[in-house]
Amino acid sequence: MAGEYPAARDRGTEYVMPPAVFRLYENRRGPKGEGSCVWASCAMAGAHHDVRAAEALLRDPNFGDGAWPERVEREFNARQIEAWNVEGTESMTWIEWALRTGRYAAITYGHAHMICAVGMRPDGKTIYVVDNNYPSEVRAVSRDVFMREHKGYSGGWAVILKSVGPPPWVPATQ
Repeated sequence: MAGEYPAARDRGTEYVMPPAVFRLYENRRGPKGEGSCVWASCAMAGAHHDVRAAEALLRDPNFGDGAWPERVEREFNARQIEAWNVEGTESMTWIEWALRTGRYAAITYGHAHMICAVGMRPDGKTIYVVDNNYPSEVRAVSRDVFMREHKGYSGGWAVILKSVGPPPWVPATQ
């Protein structure tokens, strides 16, 4: 996981899904009563890049009731979903890289929760997030708040799809 980031042209930060699409990926409770925030966030990223296997995770009845890095890696491998599964001190650098290259990043945020980072201002001082508990809102947070919330509970974890294709709702010429 460590090392050089794959080459990709800087695609800016204008690639935000329409709010009606975000609402399709609302967190839901699993059979044991735990949430599915990890799968909802990964599904949002899958929808963003038209990665159908990732986008379908939230609809799978076998999901819900929490997830952790090893489970995500196992499930992604079984479904041939290519992603970086980054934990710890390098996660923030990877998130910023993902956002600069037009990717969404499923990220830990706050206490035992995962949301989706969906954009960043060019100066890097503001990051846009969508919480799958309230998926119709795109919130702007300062980089300092973002870092504190991202790393505070678990030290930081991010799941970033390797797909670099443009989102289906953005013209390829942009």
